[in-house]
Order: sequence, then C-alpha cells, then structure tokens
Amino acid sequence: MSHYFDHVSQELHSKIAQAKVYISRHNPTTGALAEAVLRQFLNDHLPGAVGVEQGFIIDKEGGLSKQCDILIYDSHWYAPFYRVGGVVVVPAEAVIAIIEVKTSINKAALHDVIRYFQSFESLRLEAKTYLFMFNAPTLGTVSRHFHTYRHQGDYQEFDHDTFHFLPDEITGLNHSYHLQKGSVIHDRDAIGYLSYFYQDHEGTEINALERFFLSVYATVEQHLTRHHLFSPSLAPRAAYHSSKASNSIFAIDLFPM
Repeated sequence: MSHYFDHVSQELHSKIAQAKVYISRHNPTTGALAEAVLRQFLNDHLPGAVGVEQGFIIDKEGGLSKQCDILIYDSHWYAPFYRVGGVVVVPAEAVIAIIEVKTSINKAALHDVIRYFQSFESLRLEAKTYLFMFNAPTLGTVSRHFHTYRHQGDYQEFDHDTFHFLPDEITGLNHSYHLQKGSVIHDRDAIGYLSYFYQDHEGTEINALERFFLSVYATVEQHLTRHHLFSPSLAPRAAYHSSKASNSIFAIDLFPM
C-alpha cells in the first residue's frame, strides 16, 4: 500500500503543477485547486456514508463557522441545510473532521491557521482537525513558527487551554512528515507534537499521505461505529497497510506537562 500512496502523492503534486503553468500569478486560484485535489482524493477513498465538501458549520444557536476548505461530515444521517456552487452549510453535530489546506505556508500564515482553529471554540465541536500542506516547510521551521506565536497577555507560551484548539494533526507532503498531538520527551517532559518516521522494505521514508489518510479513515470508522449499524467484525482499513517500525522521532515541545 505504501507504494500506492507514493504514486498518489506524486499525482496530487502533478495536478497542482499542471495548473500553475496557466495560473502561476494567481495564488488564491492555486490554493482553491489544491483544496479541490485533496477533496477529490478523499471522496474517492472514504466510505460513501460521509460527505467531503467545502463549506460552513452552523450550531443550534445559529453560530456560524468560518469557511472550511474540507468538511468531512455524516451525510447518511444529516443532509446539508444549504448547498450552492459546491459550498454547503452543515450542522455542527454532523461534522467528523475539518481540514485546512495550504499549498505552502510561512510564519504569518501558520499563525493565521492557529487563530483559524481557535475560532471554532464557540461551536463546541467533537470533530478532529487537520492542517495539510503540499509544499511544507521543514519540521524545524514549523517548530520555530509555533514558538514565535504571540499569545494574549504576558504569558508567551501555549498551555492546556490554548493547545486544545491547535490542529490535532499536521501533514506535510514535500518535506514528508505527519505530526500528531501528544506528550513528548525532549529536554523536559512536555506537551506538543510528534512525528514518527518509518522505513519501508526498500529503506525509504514512508509517505506522509498514507499516515494522513489512515488517520482520517480511522476517524471516520470510529464515527460510523458509534453512530451507525457498523459491523465490528469488519477489519479496519489500517489492517490492509503493513505496520513498520519507526526509525526516528521528531518532537515539537510547546509547554511543560
């Protein structure tokens, strides 16, 4: 399966590169194409009981989210309240995952992403959150961007409250990695992000797209198991992807335990 995702990753990059030949001077359009490419990939590979679209989230009190690049929601039990031109408005309780997509990202853009995910606080979502970057900075650069984020007040470090609203997972394709929230052992016992690097049978790094896809698929499986007549006897998708031992770990230390 890993080799399949190598090819899919190359295909996603190729589609965006082809578009840039014609619209290289219009970054918003390139960004929209990147979102569409990833949405199509997920539409093709996720169960039919979920919808994969762009749009907005509304709660019972009428609170409305910012626009989401990719919304994965339970389309079996919940129909969108509104749909026009490929954009939907869906109820908060239907949302399974939110994915913010970037073709590339710098310090200011990453700080905007942090504020973007914090904006969902009032909706009290149970959805898993992802940041997906096609042309990703190095892990060291991502770590520096997190540590230069300006917090409100004098205390300039993340804590349990602010950490809660950061994206649950961060995927980079070009600099290949997949960061997950958790406890990290660095210079101190801390909370932050970890990226595990795996080896396949030829000794190359496993593709980050596969880690991202398996995470999204597992999140969908968990939702279907809880809310649908979903047979627990069915093997999870991850069972069809051979497990591999990690050979190195990178940690982003954000605040002490």
